[in-house]
Amino acid sequence: MIIAAALTLIMIVLGIPVAYAFGIGGLFAFASFGDVSQLPSVTYHAIDSYPLLAIPFFLLAGEIMKSGGVTRRLVNFVAIFTGWIRGGMGLNLLGASAIFGAISGSSIATVSAIGSIMTPEMVKRGYPRNYIGGITSVAGLLGILIPPSIPMIVYGMTANVSISQLFLSGISAGILLFLAMAIVNLWWARKRVDLRDRVEEDQEESPTTTGGTIKPSGSLRTLQKAPGTTRVRVSPLHRIGVAIPALLMPIIILGGIYSGLLTPTESGAAACVYGLLVGLLIYREIKPNNVPQILSRSILAAAPIMLIIALGGVFSRALTLSGVTTELTMWIESLNTPTWVILVAMNILLLLVGCFVEENTAIIILTPLLLPIAVGIGVDPVHFGMIMVLNLGMGLATPPMAPNIFVAARACQVPFHKIIGTAGFFLLTAALPVLIIINAFPALSLWYR
Repeated sequence: MIIAAALTLIMIVLGIPVAYAFGIGGLFAFASFGDVSQLPSVTYHAIDSYPLLAIPFFLLAGEIMKSGGVTRRLVNFVAIFTGWIRGGMGLNLLGASAIFGAISGSSIATVSAIGSIMTPEMVKRGYPRNYIGGITSVAGLLGILIPPSIPMIVYGMTANVSISQLFLSGISAGILLFLAMAIVNLWWARKRVDLRDRVEEDQEESPTTTGGTIKPSGSLRTLQKAPGTTRVRVSPLHRIGVAIPALLMPIIILGGIYSGLLTPTESGAAACVYGLLVGLLIYREIKPNNVPQILSRSILAAAPIMLIIALGGVFSRALTLSGVTTELTMWIESLNTPTWVILVAMNILLLLVGCFVEENTAIIILTPLLLPIAVGIGVDPVHFGMIMVLNLGMGLATPPMAPNIFVAARACQVPFHKIIGTAGFFLLTAALPVLIIINAFPALSLWYR
């Protein structure tokens, strides 16, 4: 088994697709056991799970949000409450990331959607692009802490832990991270006299009919006319009104789960149906001929994750059959090492692994190894799930891999290396203190009990 694990890690480091590395390593392990015939059934049963259907549903819901105008209206809604203070646009970005994360469950999707929408307006109001890229890349962690969360679903299935309990646990961690990043953002902005956050009336483009005009009516007043579009001023009351259908999406998801009316999978499906109806019939930014492209993009996003889970299940099963996890747990318990030392060591390991390995992949690899140790020293499995998700999530914004920074660089149109400093600043001053608090106070993760 040691040879199979080493072979798998070497292939991942060499850049071989993670799913293939898992499959080849698992094949080698089962061959050493002398029973390769189990591979097909183990692979199938790894994804033959109703809760795992939530992953493609939430990814599809996020894609529908971006395509249907839901994300933009959520951003405009949050701006109503943040536009009156210096640093308000940074708060707007954090709030929009939190709400989008409460629908998509994906860190990278949150960075891509919010970064591309917020960057032009923040640049116009005096925010440096490197700052926008840095705060966006770390704000993506809100997408995997505030429920729903794809990594929590993967951990719940791997660790056989209640996904609903993990979602409840993520609320406190997500709120703490949001508050920490908000404080750091306001501290940074307090001496920036060049920021122009406060705007009496916001503007947006509105489509017009050919040769027609938009007349002043209610909260809308015409500013200027361009071919096919009219520039209008939009009052806060109007922004609230148009955002109501968008705001109902996270209510449907979280309300359905916590009320017990819907499972996480059913909530994801309901969000997809509702989001599609909003995009087609209310906002009318999705046309019927756009639906196949939306489905295609979400399938392409979900397929690699599901393949990794399927073949990762083979590797995880091989670890269990080999007895490595049991022996490792017994060895650590025999050392009589203080609990806090073991917990710190596991945090460091998770942080380092997160810098090199994609989060869902790392969860599949490390959960069978570390969870028995954590339980053995008295750490609750749900609490350990929060520790694992936050640690590995921080790796998403930490070089050399740093997929969040790569996505933010593209979305914010700024070179990768210019974002690293700001991202590191937020990781050290906001994410790391929250990680320490989550470790030190298990009650914050288990508040619902």
